[in-house]
Amino acid sequence: MFPVIIIFSTIILLLIVIYFVGLLLPKKRVLTKKIIFDVPIEKVYNTVTNNADWKYRTDLDDLKIIDTNGDFQTWEEISNGYTISFKTTKKIPYTFYSFEMNSKLFKGSWSAEFKKIENQKTLFSATENIEYKNPFIKALSYIFMNLDKYMETYQKDLLKKLKQ
Repeated sequence: MFPVIIIFSTIILLLIVIYFVGLLLPKKRVLTKKIIFDVPIEKVYNTVTNNADWKYRTDLDDLKIIDTNGDFQTWEEISNGYTISFKTTKKIPYTFYSFEMNSKLFKGSWSAEFKKIENQKTLFSATENIEYKNPFIKALSYIFMNLDKYMETYQKDLLKKLKQ
């Protein structure tokens, strides 16, 4: 009986520590990644903003467009059985694109800036802002949710698509 109490107490203490670590971490996680594509700005912008053509994205199992209102959309992305809802917030052709995102665990925003540079190249700069809905999830996100890796995967997938 005594070892069970020690194990149980240790687990409870660990959960409490994780929760309080989450309280001490910054409220938002923000990541910006830039990449230069050897592709015209129009092609980069049109590919990034075309939610109907998502199959090149290796991180997604499905993408469902819920509503389209002019140039703005509401959609859901499903990855590993987990659903995240999205809503376009701003589009400036060949310059800027942004959306809000919301899930059970977090909410946030994503924005991209497109800048034409020499010889038909495009500077693509994407920024992700994530705010976790509870301190426990926030603390664990630093271990299990590598934003840099997610953004890198997106950029690699996008590069493959742009080269087609």
